[in-house]
Amino acid sequence: MQNHPFNWIATTIAALAIGIWLFTSYGMIHEEHMEEAEVSTKSHNDEGYFIEVEDKKVHVKDTSTWMLLEEGQTYNITYEWYGMKKPYVTAVNQAHDDDQVGGH
Repeated sequence: MQNHPFNWIATTIAALAIGIWLFTSYGMIHEEHMEEAEVSTKSHNDEGYFIEVEDKKVHVKDTSTWMLLEEGQTYNITYEWYGMKKPYVTAVNQAHDDDQVGGH
């Protein structure tokens, strides 16, 4: 059997595509920031504490933060996720709050 150059090229392209997909899915942390996002619901179960913001269910790891959030109120929320992990809150601030660190 002969090794055709096409087989090597196709194999190389497939390996690169799989490598890029794995890196973007599991190697990168994705982050999203929402301005004036309204907390529509709060919930908790055996898996943790959650809020629903703009039709997205987001995990709140810090229970003190979860307790301070109120349904129907607007906040500036930053959350991130990677791989198959659930999105989780990394920063919360009241909307229109200029007293935060670095505020004007």
